[in-house]
Amino acid sequence: MLEIVGVTSMGHTFFVAFVFLASERENNFIWALEKFKGFFLISNTSPGVIVTDRDLTLINAIDIVFPKSFHLLCCFHINKNVKAKCKMLVANVEAWDIIIDAWGFVMDCG
Repeated sequence: MLEIVGVTSMGHTFFVAFVFLASERENNFIWALEKFKGFFLISNTSPGVIVTDRDLTLINAIDIVFPKSFHLLCCFHINKNVKAKCKMLVANVEAWDIIIDAWGFVMDCG
């Protein structure tokens, strides 16, 4: 399922669309994004910024359908990956807590 969410200028999120896809293939993402593009009243407009996780198939589809939009990676997913991948590199629990606290300060998503 592809979930499309918007964010207001006040930081509130709202649901735009839910799309059930047969599979996470590029042509399915392109189809869904083309349908989403139809929501815009002016046909040559597009979202200014699109935020996703690191799904390369979805990113490629976004580049095709919305080539003028800026693409950013979601800080929630970045934080999740840092915690999952880097913990094995730090043997000392206290040091890990200090690193994660410092990282959380830098990567505050809220």
